[in-house]
Amino acid sequence: MTMRLWAGLTACLLAGTAMGGSGTAMARPAPLPGQLASELHALADYDTSGDPQAALNRIDALLAKARKTRGLDPVDLLLADATRGEALFWLGRYAEALAVFRRFDAEMTARGQPMTPRRADIVNNIGSALSSLGKLDEAHGYKQRALAIAEEISGPGSSEYAAALYGLAVIDYRRGLPLEAIPKVEQALAISRAAAERTGTNLENPAIYGITLSTLRIQAGDSASAVDAARDAASWAEARLGKGHRITLASLNALGAALNDAGLYGRATPILRRALDLRMANPSPDQRDVGYSLNALAYSLDLAGFSEEARPFYERSAAIFEALPPSGQSMSGANIFGQIARIARDDGETETALALYRKALALARRNAASPDDPEVLWAEFSLAKMLNLTGDPKSALALLDHVNAGYAKRAQAANLDRISGLALRGLIDARQGDPVGALERLKPVLATLREHLLDRASPAAGSVRLRDQASGLFVLESRVALAAGDMETAFGALQMAGMGDLQTAFGGAGPYRGGHGPEAEEAIRAYRNEAAELRALRRERDRATGDGQSLSPDAAEKLAASETRLVRLDAEIARLVPGHTALSSLAPAGLIATRAHLRGDQAVLLYGQDAEGLVVLAVTRGGIASALVPVTPRRLLDLQRRLRGSIEEGVLTDGRSAFDRQAAHELYTLLFPTPIARAVHDREELAVLAQGTLAALPFDLLVTAPPRGSDSDPQALRETPWLVRTHAVGTLISASTLSSGTSRRAGRRGFVASALQCCEIPMPMPLMPSPR
Repeated sequence: MTMRLWAGLTACLLAGTAMGGSGTAMARPAPLPGQLASELHALADYDTSGDPQAALNRIDALLAKARKTRGLDPVDLLLADATRGEALFWLGRYAEALAVFRRFDAEMTARGQPMTPRRADIVNNIGSALSSLGKLDEAHGYKQRALAIAEEISGPGSSEYAAALYGLAVIDYRRGLPLEAIPKVEQALAISRAAAERTGTNLENPAIYGITLSTLRIQAGDSASAVDAARDAASWAEARLGKGHRITLASLNALGAALNDAGLYGRATPILRRALDLRMANPSPDQRDVGYSLNALAYSLDLAGFSEEARPFYERSAAIFEALPPSGQSMSGANIFGQIARIARDDGETETALALYRKALALARRNAASPDDPEVLWAEFSLAKMLNLTGDPKSALALLDHVNAGYAKRAQAANLDRISGLALRGLIDARQGDPVGALERLKPVLATLREHLLDRASPAAGSVRLRDQASGLFVLESRVALAAGDMETAFGALQMAGMGDLQTAFGGAGPYRGGHGPEAEEAIRAYRNEAAELRALRRERDRATGDGQSLSPDAAEKLAASETRLVRLDAEIARLVPGHTALSSLAPAGLIATRAHLRGDQAVLLYGQDAEGLVVLAVTRGGIASALVPVTPRRLLDLQRRLRGSIEEGVLTDGRSAFDRQAAHELYTLLFPTPIARAVHDREELAVLAQGTLAALPFDLLVTAPPRGSDSDPQALRETPWLVRTHAVGTLISASTLSSGTSRRAGRRGFVASALQCCEIPMPMPLMPSPR
């Protein structure tokens, strides 16, 4: 599934974080005696970013008194009003903020006031407000002016210069040029961090720029770097702004988003829950911020497989954004409706999903500053995918043409959104009569992604493999390949689709037996110990972040050293153990080689799943069979839950509970459609390679014919035609491991064996060879 959390962060932060007022002093006369004059004077340097609504209330109250008092410095009044504009800006009231900033600039010019760093900030803020309102050309002029002023009066190492440079990056992003924006944000971050450490002012800016850098890196497809940027931003914000500061909470949300994008959902969820709890603890929380947190938490739960629990959070978030006036709405509103639409689609609610996707696109187009805004492209792609699913490819293509042109300008070749648009176009082309041409165009599009997933040196490979988007793209490739009659490509694509769920197989599967000598055995033992240590250190790091703590220098040093040692040990095993690299990288096997290796009584089954249903291949020594099975993800998941529920009940009651044989039979009809069942009916040994929840399904307990009698009758259970009566089933970690026999055996071990015994089902025949 294609989902985006970074869009919400972008709307919250890219739009509202170019303020530069905090901590920038302006040379002016000392205040008149008296508390009111002193308080008014102090407003010039007042930080409104932490709680902008409270700041606005305070400033309004003070200005109301000041305007009734004679003898106050008029420049102090103007500066206080400009600070009020910054609070309005943080609240998303961009038009009001722009009016305040323009009035300040005009009044200061009329009074002949000199250009100072603080005044330069307001010039920069005019550009920020214009940018947020979509007036990008005019905004660019102000940002260039602010950059030149900052360079002249403060220098290129100042926070003012960094703020103007950052503003130009935001304009690049809004113009659909995120790859041009990234180096500017990186430069602004480095400058602002050094300036903040040097002066102790504008401490929020490094965190803001780090959040934005993480967001842009996610969009560019660099998950690992996005996590690093977000983690640095969170550590900086907590240490210098405090745990409850608005920017700190935004940085935690950004870290959760980056971890989600990297597939590390278990690490993301506690961090996002903490951010939501801290926001809700505020007596009067900013509703937009609460909406962002609800959306982020829903996204994390959703990707972890808990869509039912996620949907209420999505709906609460959607209600918040829908209730805002148009001027206060962000792009996240469109994103959230799209997520709810996807869940409805997977539940089989076709009309509801289609209506929600249309609503998401309408909101995105209304709120976007550019037709190539990533949220618009995402909404157009999602609607196109749904239109194709409901049999309207013509309307889908009209949207896809714009989507693919937009991503070609704004994303790298490995970006999953860009690949997804091109892949969907390939599927539609294949179904409109050109499957061979569509496959030839699709192969190079997916080649970059395939190479990245199989690259052992890539630091992001293990994380990216877990992403649902990558899996679905390879299932789509298998559909196009089958339409083109290219069984070899379909076979490889389904192996890639299942790779995400098996990417940690080497660390715990123990595929190596003795025979390589004591040096190799010691290296393998050291590798596993080091891998376990590294996982523990990473969990410690993420727990510390979730608890609002920074990783100690000693722990950070241990983490870096462990990563270095693991790379060295991996290289050492490759030197000592022939075939280590091929086995542990889980590269796809070739179809011809696989068939040649199989005995006459063996078959390999491959399963791919996407929104349309299942793609199934059965490979035997004598041939290959395929089937496409239309089924909603919800129905397939519900049947699996019913089956697992029966197993768990049987274990808990020592076999005295009923077993849901109807669910087991319905699953069999879906997983073994007629062409597949016919191809494997006389094969005694089946090896299964599947993705997602199917990878852990106890195939042995499927029922091959409609059940008779009561599900709680022991005699009826004994007479049931279980799949295990006719086939021994093993689970492959990769088709390439057939030659080494690396498979997980069903039967005499684990919860499947317990279920077989509790239900009084005869044990299976001997299974495929195992390294154990």
